[in-house]
Amino acid sequence: MHFIYSEDHFLLTKTVNKLVKGLLIEKNYEIENYSLIYNDISEIYTTLNTFSLFGEPKILIISDAWFATEEKISLHRNYSEEALYKILESKTDNVVIFTLNNERISKRLKLVKYLEENLELTNVKPMQEIEVLNYIKAFFTRSEKSITDENASFIFQSIPKDMQTLTNELTKLSHIESDVITIEDIKNNLTKYIDNDIFELSNAFVNNQTKIFLKLYKDYLLLNDDISKLVALLSSTVVFFRDVNVMRQQGMRNDEIVQITKAHPYRVKVALSNKLNIKKLNDKIKLLYSIQQGVLNNTMDKDNIVEYQFIKNMEDKNG
Repeated sequence: MHFIYSEDHFLLTKTVNKLVKGLLIEKNYEIENYSLIYNDISEIYTTLNTFSLFGEPKILIISDAWFATEEKISLHRNYSEEALYKILESKTDNVVIFTLNNERISKRLKLVKYLEENLELTNVKPMQEIEVLNYIKAFFTRSEKSITDENASFIFQSIPKDMQTLTNELTKLSHIESDVITIEDIKNNLTKYIDNDIFELSNAFVNNQTKIFLKLYKDYLLLNDDISKLVALLSSTVVFFRDVNVMRQQGMRNDEIVQITKAHPYRVKVALSNKLNIKKLNDKIKLLYSIQQGVLNNTMDKDNIVEYQFIKNMEDKNG
């Protein structure tokens, strides 16, 4: 059995796909996908211990393995640790791959100690800047295009540190007819992620300024109806707000925080002026993750329920 976790969903998916591809070289498998949030764990156990229609072994990819953390994420109503151990202790020819889109697991949990002793654990670390720059250049090379180191760095600095977002932008740029990707090409085609509207939108969200948030939210959707991208941007900024406040609690001065984050002093000042404590900022980050998962899995109506979730969070000042 395998347990793979990463804070970057793109890298997590890529690692799982590579593992599955390697297994498929050895023999044929039937692949099934489950979520501990949306699927009954007893049904997962039954599937694990039954033969496929054609008698082939199975690969069960079980996502949302939040049991390995101390985060208060609600799993399926029928989830239990006892049922989980039945899966972990099953002796079959089937392969189980647990996945978690999170940067860490809790080493304090007894269950995690069991995972460390009995499963193959893989923590997929975020790519470092030099790795991302090489990824950008290699991406364009495969598209028979070229880009300078300086322009590759400009792309890296201009978008959220998320490989799926980066890949989407590179795909868009790769469709340009020119063989050389210029700075003008980038500025004219790259989505403007780092702008005051998004920052102010995030500021309104963390300060529960519902009217301001809704106006900026609707303005954004008039220009770009990609809810998933918007949530990723909001999440990136709210995490920045949280991290800046953590550094302030540790006694750092504003100029030290600016130096560490490499952010504009104005952004640091605004981040420090929010009215929420770190716990409530974390609650908002969890909400954004929940919305992102709901949108990606088509379990949340992006036209109505997403807006409702935002409003409910901001109106519920004590939540």
